[in-house]
Amino acid sequence: MHKSAVIGALMAIVGAVVLILLAGFIVSVIVTLLKVLAVVIGIILILGGIAMVLFGGRWWGRRPWRWGSPPANT
Repeated sequence: MHKSAVIGALMAIVGAVVLILLAGFIVSVIVTLLKVLAVVIGIILILGGIAMVLFGGRWWGRRPWRWGSPPANT
């Protein structure tokens, strides 16, 4: 066996052991990041809902014909 193959296998084993030992910490970091993402999405939804309540009539009222083209002149 080559020296590099032994060193590579040893590095892989040490890396796996480190990840196993830190698994709880890694999971807690991922859960924390997901909670932060959920809070950001919630804030965006709340602000968007408030904007639709306050300004929704203005946005929808700008277009006189909501569906399809305007009626043809006869």
